[in-house]
Amino acid sequence: MQKILISLALWSTTLQVLAEPAALLIYQVWEQGSEPYVSRVIVSADHLRLDEGVDGDGYTLFDRRQETLYNVSLAERSVRVMQPPFSVPEPSDSLILQEEVELDEQAPAVGGIQPKNVRLLANGELCSELVVLQGAMQKTVEALAEFKLALARIQAQALDATPLSARSACDLAANVYAADRSLQFGLPMHERSAGRSQSLVDFDADYDADSALFSLPESFERQPMSFPGAI
Repeated sequence: MQKILISLALWSTTLQVLAEPAALLIYQVWEQGSEPYVSRVIVSADHLRLDEGVDGDGYTLFDRRQETLYNVSLAERSVRVMQPPFSVPEPSDSLILQEEVELDEQAPAVGGIQPKNVRLLANGELCSELVVLQGAMQKTVEALAEFKLALARIQAQALDATPLSARSACDLAANVYAADRSLQFGLPMHERSAGRSQSLVDFDADYDADSALFSLPESFERQPMSFPGAI
């Protein structure tokens, strides 16, 4: 019996070592021309992981301390490494951003928070509509903003090579100059833009994540990635 108790204690200790405090968000995503899919976001103090759940082919890992992004392809056994440049240039005066925020008094409160409806516009064009929870899972929201701003710095580097068709006022706002705008109003529950929508279907502010989820396969080839040529 003593050996069994010792084994159980060691097993419990191992589980504690492997578990890492995190937050979990699961979105159902619809994109025009594609089948709906799951987008899973796991956030710890040091990392943000974005994947399509357990059946996904790969994942994106954002090292929050080093501000480095890694795209991992399981099929290709490769890790593409992206180091964002330092900053995003200031937008020209011709890009005018507007937001309309309204408390949704008819919607049920979630965790004691009344949802808000948000409309994001650029140069008078409606870019996206959101339902948000202001103040909910704030540290997770901040991590998502860090991730989006890092991507924006990469996109800004490739802006000159971006096709004009992908440089509308909404594209520039969402992908370069105001990438974190949708997160400034709270945790998105629903988000809809042209050709895309997503809805929060599950969340856990106290999620015990396997620490292996925030690691990179050692045997995979590392490929420093040039900045993409399109948004």
